[in-house]
Amino acid sequence: MNILFKLADAARVMIRSGRGPGAFLQGGASIASTQLVYNCSHYIPSLHTILDVGANKGQFALAVAHRYPQARIYSFEPVPDTYTLLQQYTRKISAIRAFNFALGSSDGSLEFYSNAYSHASSALQVSTAQIQLKPQTAHTRKMAVPVKRLDQLPDIRLKSPTLLKLDVQGFEREVLRGATTLLPQIDYLLFETSFIPMYDGEPLFDEMHHFVKSLGFDFIAPVGYLQSDNLRILQMDLLYQKRNDQSNTGM
Repeated sequence: MNILFKLADAARVMIRSGRGPGAFLQGGASIASTQLVYNCSHYIPSLHTILDVGANKGQFALAVAHRYPQARIYSFEPVPDTYTLLQQYTRKISAIRAFNFALGSSDGSLEFYSNAYSHASSALQVSTAQIQLKPQTAHTRKMAVPVKRLDQLPDIRLKSPTLLKLDVQGFEREVLRGATTLLPQIDYLLFETSFIPMYDGEPLFDEMHHFVKSLGFDFIAPVGYLQSDNLRILQMDLLYQKRNDQSNTGM
């Protein structure tokens, strides 16, 4: 029965997004990312720039390029093997530009844990709780990757409205700390946050919510979530908008 529900959900996402089954047979395409972007589109009528931090294989970049074809997309993925797939899957879309380094609060080199389950790769070690809930995340390989601050990227040209999307597995706060100069140019902020420690040392929902509020963003809505097999909500994708008194979008 669970498989039938998943098939029904997939069909519903295809219909809502306007993407046929053929789009999801191509490398990099994702039902989950397409649903996430569709949910965001209820609150974001248009975008001209998207910063896709934690791009993985391009799932979000491909979905957002379809929904906002006029937008310029900058995708960041630090793991070399995953970055190769990101390049391969997005090479036909000229609006997507990929970068092979991590983003954080400093410039230099970063100790990074490449996970056999690539979605769980992070600068933080996978927690015992996550391994118990998702055994496929147990195998990691430590490596050093280059890291930069968003504030120190001269090649990035932002045109409003701009979305900053963060999916960096518990490292979101560090990326934001490295973007203090850039943040006034960000209109929307989308990030994943946890309700239980999925990574050692990650800030949980309450701490991240207050931190983002202190940066001048107001909460709009939850736009996605991850549940355990017993339906416990483990993580949520949260959408924020720059506070009205600082916004230049007119929204």
